[in-house]
Amino acid sequence: MKPSHPHLTENCKAISEILSRVGDKWSVLVVVALGKGAMRFNELRRNIGGVSQKMLTTTLRVLPLIADALRG
Repeated sequence: MKPSHPHLTENCKAISEILSRVGDKWSVLVVVALGKGAMRFNELRRNIGGVSQKMLTTTLRVLPLIADALRG
């Protein structure tokens, strides 16, 4: 099946690549929460809810690496 809008296909590929790198549950929730503004660690943890300290720490460490990969 051929897409009706070929220019959208390129956008979809880019978005798909980003989501494959950032698509896990906690990364998405962290990005959404931080999109509202800067927060301290415990404020972010409370805002997200249900995330362990270890998982939040791991997610926060990985996000800059993903951002660098997407830029380069």
